Amino acid sequence: MPFETKSVQFEIPAINHGLQKASGLLKLEEEQLILEFQVKDALLEILKSEVKEIAIPLRDLQSVEYKKGWFSSKVILEAGSLRVFEDIPGADHGECELKIKRKEREDAEKLISKVRLVMSEIKLNDLDES
Repeated sequence: MPFETKSVQFEIPAINHGLQKASGLLKLEEEQLILEFQVKDALLEILKSEVKEIAIPLRDLQSVEYKKGWFSSKVILEAGSLRVFEDIPGADHGECELKIKRKEREDAEKLISKVRLVMSEIKLNDLDES
């Protein structure tokens, strides 16, 4: 089944006590979420890491939540294991919070809706197989 969803820009602010931040793209490919990001210094944004790409199988996620705020929104990913987010800066206790800018709200809502749909389909398929 083709997945035609737009990539959504995100930020992970306040990494390493506010000295760094990450920014990147969140997208859905097949049955996994792809986080493509780069870590920068928070002051001048001159020092940048290489671009990293992390694939998170939807089977490894327990929940995906979208919270709308006044100026920005959040996507909150929860996993059943700490290992799922071990390579994502700022992730803590099996939870990863991505800040979404106001202009990306609509695309983020569509993406999260599609992610939830695919997660439900995966669970139904797993039930049918057992």
